[in-house]
Amino acid sequence: MKSSFASSSSLGLVVSALASKCAAQCQNAEVITRDVAIIGGGATGTYAAINLKDKGKSIVMVERKGELGGHTATYHDPATGTPINYGLQVYYDDQLSRDFLTRLNITVSKGEFPHSKPVYIDFTDGSPVENYSVPALKDDYIQELHKYPYLESGIELPDPVPEDLLLSWSDYIKKFNLSDDAVATYSRPAVAGDLTKILALFVFNNLNTVMLEEEMNGKTVVNANGDYAEPYRNALAELGSDVLLHSTVISGQRGSKPSDGVKLCVATPEGNKRIVAKQLIVAMPPVLKNLDPFGLDEREQNIISEFEGGNYYTGVVTNLGLPTGCSYVNRGQATEAHVATLPGNVMFNPTKVDGTYYYWYTSLTPLSRSEVEAATYATLKRLQKTVDGADETAEPRLVAYNSHTPLHPTADADAIRGGVYRDMYALQGYRNTWYTGSLMVTGSSQLWNITSQLLPNIIAATEQ
Repeated sequence: MKSSFASSSSLGLVVSALASKCAAQCQNAEVITRDVAIIGGGATGTYAAINLKDKGKSIVMVERKGELGGHTATYHDPATGTPINYGLQVYYDDQLSRDFLTRLNITVSKGEFPHSKPVYIDFTDGSPVENYSVPALKDDYIQELHKYPYLESGIELPDPVPEDLLLSWSDYIKKFNLSDDAVATYSRPAVAGDLTKILALFVFNNLNTVMLEEEMNGKTVVNANGDYAEPYRNALAELGSDVLLHSTVISGQRGSKPSDGVKLCVATPEGNKRIVAKQLIVAMPPVLKNLDPFGLDEREQNIISEFEGGNYYTGVVTNLGLPTGCSYVNRGQATEAHVATLPGNVMFNPTKVDGTYYYWYTSLTPLSRSEVEAATYATLKRLQKTVDGADETAEPRLVAYNSHTPLHPTADADAIRGGVYRDMYALQGYRNTWYTGSLMVTGSSQLWNITSQLLPNIIAATEQ
């Protein structure tokens, strides 16, 4: 655990050096002056941008990809135009979600999770996992969840942190006799890494009341036309030139007082641009790789370095050579609760286009697109040899891909005991910088909610 802080003199030297670097890299660059700079155009960044503009604040958003939407990923079938969503699947049905989608001119309808007959297979060798099914969660899990209300909409932990929350989920299940719920809790697909080793804290934070209401009670909404990328296209059209796509921050200077503001040098397809803003919103995963260009001081470095994101990838594939109409789900033959072996595909789910599937993939280490797609292709060829009715001559075509890495950054047990989440909350507003995103919650509605709670403070800071 790191705990030292920079002295005022050393911090002054760092700030001076960063100012020189930022000025040099953006010498003679176009200057963009705004109230707020937003880094990241996913769910939280887009929500912040639209709402700040509605409050009369000027913004500029920096997004490394060529579109907004973050974990939303939509592929349009070239033959039919049918949208295929291979990232986000539903929104929680609450007033905040409905209001924001309506604000973006989206017609909503009742949503539902994709459902089809699951076929459980060990993807490592293609063997079927017999006599296996996923039961509904029982009251035992829900009673345990209710012991920790502070995990429902964030990670505002008591001090000391309950040691039970720092058990691996496997150990927590054994300690509290939740074996009947093991299979259900291990069957959450959008979770990166080894599910048996994830801390109980993160299971409860992710599989919370909102998620349970979505999955068990069907409390969800979606775009009525099925195109989940549409809200973000509409937002981009409205924000226009205030969004810098295919762009990244290459250096930055952030002052200690509101009057100091924020200065960023940004690499864009049109050349470097200099952003001068009063406040900064970090709406991307707060991990060192992302934040290094922003000139972290020792306090920030010590906190941010404790977080690491998971490795998660999604894509679309056609011509699988497998019987259509089924979901092919990865399960281990001889693993705890039949948890899938990593790295590997999580599942292949059918879409509204016959013969076209979307897939999810997770690993313990970062992978390139070519590595994920090569492994996915190899898995499908393996399944062609063992699934009844499969066509071994079929050549799978991988037609879309999205990396969600680093997904939902987490800290280890020692860092949590040491108060890293308390320290992270305390960084809000420090050096004119605010953090929002999936560090504290995971669902879109909850992401929008925590962002909405930050905005009044951010607006107030721009007016100092």
